[in-house]
Amino acid sequence: MDQELKQQAEELEQTLQKQLELFKEDSQIYLKVGGMALLGGLLAVGSVRLLSSRGSKSVKNGKQEKKKAKKKKGYSFFRTIGNRLLWMAFDYGKARLVERLIANVAKADTDESEE
Repeated sequence: MDQELKQQAEELEQTLQKQLELFKEDSQIYLKVGGMALLGGLLAVGSVRLLSSRGSKSVKNGKQEKKKAKKKKGYSFFRTIGNRLLWMAFDYGKARLVERLIANVAKADTDESEE
């Protein structure tokens, strides 16, 4: 009876160690993706601020400022392509992340079944 309990305890410790290793690997992936998203957001905010400050400095006259404020933004081909590429990259990254997570879970399941 004692040997069975010790064996079960060892098996539980081993499975816990494997789960912790998988959790560490997955959390590293999440940290990388989160860091890239944060960096992208900071770059976007910085570029918007940089570009908006240049536009306001170029307008000197009050009449020109009013006319510029009334103008609507026209259609931009590159803006729509940029948005589409961004979302395509996001979907691709999400798909790759899901594939890796499924592969890790499947690998862990096969390792447990072999033991």
